[in-house]
Amino acid sequence: MRRRRTAAVAAVAAGFMTMTAGCGLISDSEGAPSPSPDPTPSFTTRTVADEIAGFAEAAGLPPGDTSTARLPKGDWHGCVAPWTGYAPAADAAGAFEATVMRLRQHDWEIVSSHAERDVTYRTLAKRGWKLYARYHAGENAGRTVSLTALQDDCRMPEKVRGAYEDPA
Repeated sequence: MRRRRTAAVAAVAAGFMTMTAGCGLISDSEGAPSPSPDPTPSFTTRTVADEIAGFAEAAGLPPGDTSTARLPKGDWHGCVAPWTGYAPAADAAGAFEATVMRLRQHDWEIVSSHAERDVTYRTLAKRGWKLYARYHAGENAGRTVSLTALQDDCRMPEKVRGAYEDPA
C-alpha cells in the first residue's frame, strides 16, 4: 500500500513540475544546454577564393593568380573568385582532376562535365556559387588550369560571364 501511495505522489509531483515548467513558473534554463551557434559560416568571396586556392595547392598545382586585375573593370569584382595557374606537364590532367575531386569532397557538386578537343570543362556548384573549372592541355597554350567561381546573383557583363561558362 505504501508503494502505491509513493508512486502516486511521485506521479503527481512529476505532472506538477511538467505543468509549471511549461507555464514558465519554474525555470529550466539552468539545466538546458544553450543553442549552438550557426554551424554554417558565411560563404564569402574570400572564403571561396581561399578554398579554391587551398584545394588546388593540395592537389599538386603550384600557386596561381587570384587577382581580378586582368578582368574588365566593373563593380562586380566582389562576386568573382578567380584562380589561374600553369600545371606541371608531368601530371597536369591528374592535378586538375585531383582538384575537382577535393572540391567535390567539400560539398561542391558537379553540374556539368565534358571535354572538347584539348579543353576539359567541369562546372560545380555550392551554396550560391558556380565554379567553372577548365584544364587546357594544348601544346601552344601550355597546360593551364583556371578555376573561376561566380556568385549566382553576380551582375557581370554577359560577354565576361560567357568567357567562363561551359560552352556545352
